[in-house]
This record gives sequence, C-alpha cells and structure tokens, in this order.
Amino acid sequence: MAGVALPKEITVRRFAALAALLVLPLLLLPGTAAADPPFRAPDRVTDRAGVLDAADRARVTEAVDRLHADRGYDLFVVYVRSFDGRDGQQWADATAVASQLGRDQVLLAVATDDRVYGMSVDDNFPESDASILQIRRNAVEPALARSDWAGAAVGLADGLRDTSSGVSIPLLVGGGVVVVGGAAWLVSRRRRPKPEVTPPAPVPAGPPDPAPGESTEDLAYRSSQALLQVDDAVGTSERELSAARTHFGENAVAGFAAALEASRADMLAAFEIRQRLDDDVPETEPERRAMHAEIIRLATQADDRLDAQVEGFDRLRALEADAQGYVDGIAARLFGLTARLPEVERQWAELGRRWAPTALEPVAENLPQARALLADAQKEIDEARARLGASQPALAVVDGRAAEDAETQAETLLDGIARRGTELTEASGRVPAARAEVEQDLAEAAALPGVDPGVTARARAAIEAATEAARGAGAGSVGGGAATGGAATGGAATGGAATGGAATGGAATGGAAGGGAATSGVGLPDPIAALRLLDEAAAALDTAIAGARETAERTRRATAALEQALVTARSAVAAASDFVSTRRGAVGAPARTRLAEAQRHLAVATAGGDPAAALREAQQAEALAQEALRLAQSDVSRWSGPSGGGSGFGGELGALVLGGILSEAMRGGGYRGGGIGGGSRGGGSFGGGRSGGRVPGSFGGSSSRGRRGGGGRF
Repeated sequence: MAGVALPKEITVRRFAALAALLVLPLLLLPGTAAADPPFRAPDRVTDRAGVLDAADRARVTEAVDRLHADRGYDLFVVYVRSFDGRDGQQWADATAVASQLGRDQVLLAVATDDRVYGMSVDDNFPESDASILQIRRNAVEPALARSDWAGAAVGLADGLRDTSSGVSIPLLVGGGVVVVGGAAWLVSRRRRPKPEVTPPAPVPAGPPDPAPGESTEDLAYRSSQALLQVDDAVGTSERELSAARTHFGENAVAGFAAALEASRADMLAAFEIRQRLDDDVPETEPERRAMHAEIIRLATQADDRLDAQVEGFDRLRALEADAQGYVDGIAARLFGLTARLPEVERQWAELGRRWAPTALEPVAENLPQARALLADAQKEIDEARARLGASQPALAVVDGRAAEDAETQAETLLDGIARRGTELTEASGRVPAARAEVEQDLAEAAALPGVDPGVTARARAAIEAATEAARGAGAGSVGGGAATGGAATGGAATGGAATGGAATGGAATGGAAGGGAATSGVGLPDPIAALRLLDEAAAALDTAIAGARETAERTRRATAALEQALVTARSAVAAASDFVSTRRGAVGAPARTRLAEAQRHLAVATAGGDPAAALREAQQAEALAQEALRLAQSDVSRWSGPSGGGSGFGGELGALVLGGILSEAMRGGGYRGGGIGGGSRGGGSFGGGRSGGRVPGSFGGSSSRGRRGGGGRF
C-alpha cells in the first residue's frame, strides 16, 4: 500500500523476521571451536602442540641460530593444535603483529590438528615472493605432509640461509594465467637487483702453540719459576749497582744501570701478565698458554741482559786483585752507617711523639732490623780480614760481598724511617682538601633522588672517623663516638682502616702498635689512615652518584618516549573503538577482546607511576588496538562480502544490522531467537561468534603491518 506508513512495531517485527531468515543459514554453518588464538610468541621456538621432543627442539634451535648467524634473519616457529578457525596466513600475520616482528623476521605457524600452516613475512623482507614460494613447496610442505614438524622448520631456515635475494620464479597456472574470481591476471614481479654480498674475510689462523708437546700445567710452572728467578736477579743487581756506584762513581756503572732499568721493565711487564692470569676474568687455554710463554720470554730476556753485564761488571771491580782495598771500603761504609744510628734513633723517637703507632707500623721494625744487619756486616768484614791474613783473597771477596749486601739493606731500612716521616707530614696536609671534596660529594649525593641513604650515612661516619684519625683524638672520645658503634661500625669505616685501626677505640687502639702512647690515652694522629677512609668514602659516593644519574637519565628517556607512545596508543585505540562501535553488528568477540585489553593497558599507561613500565603498557595498548582493528576489519569484510555483495545485507537493513541497531531493536521488540549482534548469547551470535571461522575465499588476509607470505593445508 503505497504511501501508507506501517506502525513502528510492525516494521521492527518485519525486519526481525527478515533478518532471522537471512541469518539462520549462517548460524547453522559448522563452526571451528576456539583453540589457540594468535598470541605474542615468547621465544623463537614455541611448541604449544607438544609435538617436539628434546632432540627435535635442538634441531630447530640450531637451524634458527645458524640462519641468524649466516644471514641475519630471525625465524620464529610456532606449533599449536588449531588456528581457532582462521586460515594459515591470517593466523600467522596476527601472531607476527602481536609479536612485533620486524623487517628481517619471519614467522612459521603450524596447526598440527587442523593440518594447516601459515607464513608471515614483512613486505620489505629482502627475499622475493618467488624464493619464499619455492622454499615452501620444496622444503616446508613436503615435511609437513610427513608430519615431520621439526623438519619443516629446519627446511625453512636452511632454505632462507641458502637462497639468494632477487631470484624470481614465474608462477604460471594454465599456460601462464592465474584465474581469480572469473578474471585472468598475469602474475609477475619486477626482478629485484641482487644486493652485493661481500664474501666473508678469511679467518686468520691462530698463533702457533708456543710449547708443542708440553702440558699447560708444566708451562705454567716454568713461567712461575722464571718470574721468581728474574725478580731475584733484578734485586741482586740493584744492590750490586748501588755498591759499585759508591766505589767507582756514576759514569763507571752507566751501562750496567741502563741494562738494569730495561730488565726491570721486562720483569714488571711479566708480572702484569701474571696478574691478568690470576684475576677473575677467565682466559681460554690457548690464551693461557700464550700468556705463560710471554712471561717466560720476558723473564729470560731480562735475566740474559743482566748476565751479559756480569763479566764487564766483575772486570770493572777487579775485586780479587784489590781485595784489601775492597774490604777496607766496605768497612768504611759500615762505619758511616753505624754513625747514623743515633740520629735515626732520635728521628724515630720524634715520630713516636708526633704520630700514632698505626701510622708508624710499616717502619716500626726498621731500626732493630738495621742494627742486626749492621752487626752481621761487621762479622762478615771481620771474617774477610781473617781470610786476607790467611792469603785467601777470593774467599775474602765472598765475605765482603755478603757484608756489602747487609749494609745496603740496613741503609734502606734507615732511609725508610725518615721517608715515613715525610710521607705522614704530606698526608696530614692533604686531609683538609680531601675531606672538603668528600663533603661536597656527600651533599651532591644527598640531593640526588634514588641514592641509598645507607651510602650517605656511611660516608658521613667515614668523614667523622677520618677527622678523628687526622687530629688524633683521645681513646675515650673516639671509643664511644661516631666511628665506633655508630654509623661507621658495619659501614664504610668498618672492616677498613678504621676498624682495629685509627678510628676504632681511639686513634691507635687495636693497631699493631697498640701498646704505645695512644693505648695509654694519648691520642695521636694517623693522617694516612684518614686519607684511606676518605678515599673509600669518595669511591662509594662516586658509585652511588653515577648510579643515580644513570637512573635519572633512563627515567628521562622513558618519559620522553612515553609521551610519543601515548599519542600513538590513544590514536590506535580511538580508531579501533570507533570502527567497532559503528559496526558492532558484525564484529566478533576476538576483536572486542583485543580492544578491551588495549583500553585496559592504555588506562594503566596513563595512570602514572614508573615511566618505563608505563611505556611498556602504552606499546602493548597500541599493538592490541591495531590487532583489534585488523580483526574487526576482517569480520566486517566477511560479513559484507566483496564489494558489498556476497553474504551481507544491502540498503537500510544492512546498515541497521551492521551498526548493531537492528539487534538492539529486536531485543527491545521481543525477538529472542539466537541474538543477532554481539555474540553474548552463545552460538547463535551473528558475526562475533564466528569471527574466526574459516570462510571460503577469505585466504590471504593482510596484516596492518604490511606482511606477506602464504600458507595452506598439508
């Protein structure tokens, strides 16, 4: 009846009945049970189907690693039982997008129960479609047909590793024509230029074995012995040079002095190599053998250089020819050293009155040892004179050399006492500047966020302990102060110089010289211990400051990246949300699930907190939103059919169903059969319930990331 408006409820019922008639055949189509929806691949080999044993997994992993090492490609392999009703490439593309795969990364997905597979390859992947097709046909599909799951992945990896980019194989069907939807199209690709591949440089042969046939343990023993021998040789030569310089002057021993310096340098280089062998960094066995051999070479070279000087040195001295003069010279030197003793004793007493016993501990035994050595030298001289009286000049020279060696060592000990006093005076002058520098570092550390308060507390305690040690407070004032039982105990100053040393129980209480003046209650300074405490505090503060700055920089970078990520995530979520909300009649549960998850991750990202964690949430939100949009587009495409035809609705009714309006009207108007629209009423849902189903003609679904590849049944 033209021109007569039907009542609204009649119109709704008519649309509902028509929709039911159209939708019912679709609802009766068999669906595929949801099993394994696309997911983010956690590793390069993922076996959710349980088809790989340990040996198979090792084969696949080795092939994947070999491909990455030789060509730089990453292959991800996923085995599941079912593709949740999707065709192979659709499922593979969705998983590749969720896994955020890039240009040089390929995904092979296999549904073992469905006996369907799919490959996802980035559009910009260097290999051509023809090359990939050839690998699929020759290596992947035959293995899958035999249920050789590992062999398919290995074949793909080896094929990608062995192929050359740009090789195009024409795909001809029916005399060179592929028929699609009743139209004939010639499939061809422009030949890509083959990239120039630089052949790998030849691997240089390793150095020859320095000691063929000799075990590493024997080589190590020889290098240790060589180090000991050269150390002794250099020490002996130093003493001989000192004596010769005293007898004959600097010019006469210049050649021997130069040889000694060169040998000392070789010896130190050899010790440095040994230190590297003894540290915590492991070396391979060839490296250890080479290092031991180098130690032997340096030590032997140094020893030989000194030996070459022995003959000329002995001729210069002509000890035996003038044994009497030699012994007299040694005796004269002994007289001079003995005459120094009263002055050195006075210096030692002055040091004891000025500095804490712990400060003098390194030279505490110098004076008694020097006296003993001078006494030994006197005995050797007496023996040498007796040998001269017995007309035994050669034996007199032997005794004289022993006396000379003792005198040289005694002189070194006596010189050390005066040198220690100079060192302590210099250290005392450096303490104020060192303390000011540590206090400045402490202030900086305290102002930085993220610095452990324990570090600053220990640094303050170390400064207090160093101050006490430098000024020499009494035992009573320090024993119960900050450095003992306070913040410094168990902290930076505990276990270091301050513990059992200058800052614990008094400036010197507990030290090696604890029975001295400080133990009786007179506090004396130990500036070297103070500097040691300040150095330890400065090192701890430097580490804390550097760590805090690095953390702040990471936070700054994450915050900057978060701002950009939030823009793209909001845009992606909004686009997916708009698409779904305006086409909800055709969009199924998978797309809506991804969208809901994207919105949840976006909410977490915008809630504040750790920028790095928020950045990860924003990136996840964007990826899920893109996946939701892709799934929704796929659902709508299947619902509407090609060019608006196929199984979709046209005109006003189609728009109402697509937008979900008709389903709402039917709910309000009393329609209760199998709910059209959201898929929330079970198996009768339109669109959403079967959004993942395999639909004829729906193969080759594209990814929003621009991927290609292929797949099919096997």
